[in-house]
Amino acid sequence: MKINISNLSQGTHEYELSKCAVNLGLEQNFLGDVAAKVTLEKSSRQMLLRAGMTSHANFQCDRCLDEFKQRIAPAFQTLYVWNHDDRAENDDVRVLAPDMNIIDISDDVRDAVVLAVPLKLLCKEGCIGLCPRCGKNLNHTADGICDCAPKEVDPRWNKLSGLVEVSILTKKN
Repeated sequence: MKINISNLSQGTHEYELSKCAVNLGLEQNFLGDVAAKVTLEKSSRQMLLRAGMTSHANFQCDRCLDEFKQRIAPAFQTLYVWNHDDRAENDDVRVLAPDMNIIDISDDVRDAVVLAVPLKLLCKEGCIGLCPRCGKNLNHTADGICDCAPKEVDPRWNKLSGLVEVSILTKKN
């Protein structure tokens, strides 16, 4: 995803770029192209690049193990300057060489997409998950309860059930 900045006039310039997810170095679960809408605001000393991306990927739910498709839509901005100054110490500021004609945002796009993938991948917000006894997907049952028999409680724990009842009674009083 390259932008030619040679002979670029001052002002706002808009671009629509796309690149195959595999060619950006994204994992195989990303589908098709990553589309980016880029706005480049050029002044005499700097250029401000704002980009918003969209991509789709297939993931496996962390709770129920079902496959699902999710839209990933991150955004980022980067400031490009021609003079090295104190602002260049920031990760969002890049110093351009005077003879530079092309800005390649491929790495920034890939990084933004990867960082936008949630740490906890859920097929839906209210995913119930799997039954801990039989492994059945509880999302596919009528009321979120499976048909397996309730697990018998170890009789050594019966005395603790009395403590729960006492605790409830003392809170009411």
